[in-house]
Amino acid sequence: MSTDALTVLVLSRVEERHLDAIRAVDPRVRVMAATGPEHAQTLAAEADVIVAWQIPQPVLDRAERLRWIHATAAGVDGLLVPAVVEGRVILTSSVGIHSTVLPEHVMALVLAFSRRLHVAVRLQSVRRWDRAACVGGEVEGQVLGVLGLGAIGRALSRRASAFGMRVIGTKRIPEAMPYVERVLPPEGTDQVLRDADYVVVLLPLTRQTRGLIDARALSLMKRSAVLINVGRGPVVVEEALIAALRGGVIAGAGLDVFEREPLSPESPLYDMENVIITPHVSGASPAYFDRAIPLFCENLRRYLIGAPMLNVVDAERGY
Repeated sequence: MSTDALTVLVLSRVEERHLDAIRAVDPRVRVMAATGPEHAQTLAAEADVIVAWQIPQPVLDRAERLRWIHATAAGVDGLLVPAVVEGRVILTSSVGIHSTVLPEHVMALVLAFSRRLHVAVRLQSVRRWDRAACVGGEVEGQVLGVLGLGAIGRALSRRASAFGMRVIGTKRIPEAMPYVERVLPPEGTDQVLRDADYVVVLLPLTRQTRGLIDARALSLMKRSAVLINVGRGPVVVEEALIAALRGGVIAGAGLDVFEREPLSPESPLYDMENVIITPHVSGASPAYFDRAIPLFCENLRRYLIGAPMLNVVDAERGY
């Protein structure tokens, strides 16, 4: 066991109690919390470990001692920097901590579209009473197609099953799992698109998934189907999605992530009555860092004793 001190630079906006939890892991740990981009650059030269959602390039350029990056998010495409790809810096993610709030967000979108709450809210804003426009359907018996049956997908499947939905989906290495009728390999994506009433994108952003949901993919979906993307924005080709929504190729879309964020005020998606937009908050809640920081602390303990770490990212796969 090394007796060397380890300096942890925290860029995420956490509370003092979270910083105290990191300090409590080991007396060798020194914690620095950046108050802004310029402060982060000043502190970067001393950092052995950086805890962050994203890391500005000027910070990376100054972090010559960096040995480990811990992402406070599940998606890490923005952190696959050369030092990580080349294996000089370890990258770990916070995958697994979203299995409560993110499935709830997805089910909220499913129920909102089914019960036409998006229509009711728009009518409420103009003080219009229209019962016919607001009569919704039923989710029981509907098919939820999950692209990416990882930890979040499994948690979502359990919730969807509780509503009587049938669940199918894809997984890199298919295996039987509770609450899921069919688990297909990525090559079965087209079949999921054809069969599902609601298609949920939970995929990481990789070379294989970028632009996966394009005009051809959307054309396979039922005209009554709804696309929900809470994974990574560039998995869906936005221009193709807009065209599909305008042309009635699919019935609607619930979008939490986008090709470019923040979504431009000029985007036609804002004005579409068959679209629900949330600003990349599907995994967020007041308790977010109460889950994220304990995961980091566990990995910090493992790192200090040389034990296998959790959620180590495979740079080649991209997650």
